[in-house]
Amino acid sequence: MISLMRIDDRLIHGQVAFGWSTSLGINVILVVNDEAKNDQMKAMALNLAKPNNVTLYIRGVQESGEIVEKFAQSKKNNVLVLVKNTKDALELVKNSGGAIKELNVGGLRYEAGKQKLTDLVAVDENDVSNLKEINDLGIEIEFRMLPRDKKKTLSDLLK
Repeated sequence: MISLMRIDDRLIHGQVAFGWSTSLGINVILVVNDEAKNDQMKAMALNLAKPNNVTLYIRGVQESGEIVEKFAQSKKNNVLVLVKNTKDALELVKNSGGAIKELNVGGLRYEAGKQKLTDLVAVDENDVSNLKEINDLGIEIEFRMLPRDKKKTLSDLLK
């Protein structure tokens, strides 16, 4: 089952590894990121950052739609799907056969040309467009760093 899909440009870090994984009882993390898949050092760092009792898979964006569909049907796996940006999130949502029902946006760092939606989420026009398209596909989008934080919706933040 897919417990959560999250956009976080840091991928695995303390909030993800312990806040979300513990709260949701995660036993599998699927990182969907072409760069991490093709960079052995990044892959090793991600593996070190995950909790010990969690299995990590790192796959490319193109191949992951089918993988997410299979995990969604699994009874023994409780999966956290992590992507680095809104572009990859949109592609994964489109290619996963309706397996993704909601999306958590947790961390997109501020850069020049981006506007802050929250203290830890900054977006540009492409991000807003991608998030709106994901929303239009019927995916519930929430913004929060940790499970205990109050959920904010896309419409709350784009006022």
